[in-house]
Amino acid sequence: MADDAAGRPAPELLDEAKQAPPLSDEAIDAVRGLIGTWLRRDVHAPALYEPISLHDIRRWAHYSVGDDNPLWCDQEYAKRTVWGRPIAPPTFLYTIDTGIVAPGLPGIQWIFGGGRFEHWRAVGAGDTVTARARLIAVNVKEGRSAPRSVVQTGEVLFENQNGDRVARYEGDILRIPRARSGQGLKYREQAAREPQAPYRWSREEIAQVAAAYRDEVRRGREVRYWEDCAPGDALPPIVKGPLTLVDIVGFYAGRRTVYPVLKLAFAERDAHPRNVYYSPSTGVPMHPAAGHFDAEIGREIGMPGAYDQGWQRINWAGHLVTHWCGDAGFVRRLGGRVTRPNLVGDLTTLRGEVLDKRIEDGEALVELEWHGTNQRGERNCHGTATVRLASRRLDTNR
Repeated sequence: MADDAAGRPAPELLDEAKQAPPLSDEAIDAVRGLIGTWLRRDVHAPALYEPISLHDIRRWAHYSVGDDNPLWCDQEYAKRTVWGRPIAPPTFLYTIDTGIVAPGLPGIQWIFGGGRFEHWRAVGAGDTVTARARLIAVNVKEGRSAPRSVVQTGEVLFENQNGDRVARYEGDILRIPRARSGQGLKYREQAAREPQAPYRWSREEIAQVAAAYRDEVRRGREVRYWEDCAPGDALPPIVKGPLTLVDIVGFYAGRRTVYPVLKLAFAERDAHPRNVYYSPSTGVPMHPAAGHFDAEIGREIGMPGAYDQGWQRINWAGHLVTHWCGDAGFVRRLGGRVTRPNLVGDLTTLRGEVLDKRIEDGEALVELEWHGTNQRGERNCHGTATVRLASRRLDTNR
């Protein structure tokens, strides 16, 4: 099946794109053959290797994370911190490279499963960060929610303009056939058997959420010392939600790279026809990420309705941790998994606690656990973090 003389994909490819292929052994073997190969990064959203601006950081912090810490975007404030300039939140590198390393398996939906950052250097305005990525593992999974799925684990390496390694990221992407294949997620089937009405928020509950936002505790300039931390210490909780479509759109808008629209969307359709999703009711081709906004597409993917981008919750964990550690702290590691869909209308409350602390290679490190729980009491994400703190013993901040 070749393209026509004008470079447009053959009609057979477009017809094939409207189907929902199953997950075959042959396709999985082909993907395993890509392990270790450095990949092009223009399939989902091309990486943008230009100097990072203060505006880039502000957009990410405000719109994608919902974090108004002045360390990220107030130059005068940041000058008086140990960094001497605005730096980016620990998940900002998602806007340099999405971390989605999921080559092959055309027509098989990808869903964020989890991710893990390791940071060595802060990134700030004026830096130019580049990334390269490769697939490092492919595992077949079976479970109740999806009879058969594949987890593709990718590695992304980030370097700054000086050639210094600033971070390494590992991301887990679930590849699950869409509903029409007969191998899709079972959330929709479960919802059909036991329908769950959308959560109806009372005025009193909304007032409680508003109070939680107003009372959010940010450590800020007050230095948190390693010596003052102990296992079992609780992190002040933060809330995120109730999730709206505007919140999801804001997450996209805060990125330096977004999915193509209009003419550019059709150009992507022509370039990658098997990755296009077609709306069952309208027949309009869309990017597979449209399920985050469109309940119809979300259900075809297997979700109960429109849902968040899973890595939003990793962002939120970063917000929880940086509020706790203060401006002088540095998030060395941050990672986690998403375990349940976070649907429009859901509220996530994030909590954490200190697990352990140690001195290692001249760094005063604190190990943290974090998790998120929705308004129904269901845990929808969890993970860990390692934070470098100032130490009176080491007499160093960074």
